[in-house]
Amino acid sequence: MWKKTIQTALTGGVLLSMTALTACGGSTGASGGAADKGASPDGGAGVATGQSSGQVTLTLSVMTSNRLLELAKQKFEESHPNVKVDIKEYVAAPKPEGGNKVMVRAGAKPDPKDLEKFTTGVNTELMSGKGSDIIVTDGNFPYKKYADKKLLENLADQMKNDPSFKRDDYYTNVLDAMNYKSGLYALPAKLSLNMLHGNTAALANAKFDDKTWSWNDFRTAVEPLAKDANKDGLPDAYALAGTDAPALFALMVNSSFGKLVDTASKKFDTQTFTELLQLSKAMSDSKLVTSEKLDRANVLFQSANPLGYDDLIMVQQMKFDGKGTMYGLPTAADAKGLSFTSDTLLSINAKSAHKKEAWEFVKFMLSEDIQKSRELFGFAVNKKASRERQEQLKEIGSESNKNKMRLMIDGKEFSPTTPKQEDIDKIEGYLSSVRVYAETDPRVTSIIEQEAAPFFTGQKSAEEVAKTVQNKVNTYLQE
Repeated sequence: MWKKTIQTALTGGVLLSMTALTACGGSTGASGGAADKGASPDGGAGVATGQSSGQVTLTLSVMTSNRLLELAKQKFEESHPNVKVDIKEYVAAPKPEGGNKVMVRAGAKPDPKDLEKFTTGVNTELMSGKGSDIIVTDGNFPYKKYADKKLLENLADQMKNDPSFKRDDYYTNVLDAMNYKSGLYALPAKLSLNMLHGNTAALANAKFDDKTWSWNDFRTAVEPLAKDANKDGLPDAYALAGTDAPALFALMVNSSFGKLVDTASKKFDTQTFTELLQLSKAMSDSKLVTSEKLDRANVLFQSANPLGYDDLIMVQQMKFDGKGTMYGLPTAADAKGLSFTSDTLLSINAKSAHKKEAWEFVKFMLSEDIQKSRELFGFAVNKKASRERQEQLKEIGSESNKNKMRLMIDGKEFSPTTPKQEDIDKIEGYLSSVRVYAETDPRVTSIIEQEAAPFFTGQKSAEEVAKTVQNKVNTYLQE
């Protein structure tokens, strides 16, 4: 699988010592809620009205269960005694050895085999009409394809018809970013942000607007700063380190996926693809990026994918002597603004016999009680919960904080300090300004990775690669 280039600055250098984030595993119950009793006489799903009579079993499919889902299951069942939530996980979480402590590498990527197992299993169940009531995906699941086949419930309708659901309680910009064909088929329970962490001092004279910039704008901004002023044959600074041409291209594709792949019209944008392919190689050839690991003083930007509140604060404290600035990621897409991903997207099976209860559980996942929990391990979608988590950041580095994390950076211990109020306030600004959901599809990125490789070795032209990728991706989109 493609090397992940949008990742937290903690990845690869820092290990977080904390209570295990994943549960030992959920239950593996019935194969699907759509087959449970309660379906309408014609075999379709009936939308429940009022309280269901008797016990209801909600089934939930997820690749690997975690403490957040287990916590939500426990609390939901306590407050809804007539509903049992049966978590069906396809891949059991690894159990820590000895005690309840585990070393967690932030930004870990799912095993491609596990992802394929989950995707294939859910596809089979949905297509057969026997899928679980609720499907929880990590952003790699091509949910739009199933929305097009009318296999996922339009959650916008549930919101509209539920007087207890108040959109203003949530970051509405996040909800809007998930719109697809005037509907909403996957709802993020939490977010991570796609950003660049910049060397503020080195970028003092750079001119760019990270709210609207493209990858060409990025190149224009860094070129003057990468000149060889001392004539030693090397640039005075690199835009990105630890990044060769293929890795830079992967970063460009990840940030521009929505432009390259138009799921709604089922078309692939060969022109944009060709331009990004050529641009990534040109920037590498002109030594604007390097595959070498360099001292941070010689680097203008580092890719960052902060996974949550504490993560974002510590990324800024650890890099560039604590004086860096967070920027939005450049993109070739028409939609501009800070982008986000989510490893907990909630969807409801359109053929579920228990849509009412399924919606209640999805809504419960967005409640203040669940969203403010540290088990969320991400940025909350619920505003009140988010602000409470922001307030808790003041405990970082304080003597009263009994849950201090042990951080190691390049073999050296790092002790985080209490963040300034202005740094905490910026988080609310980031969350309020996100505009784009950075979607992806492993099948498409795998095609791009394989077909682009010959271009970087000089075996094929950008146009040849683009034509091959277009044919394969369009064929896949039509499936």
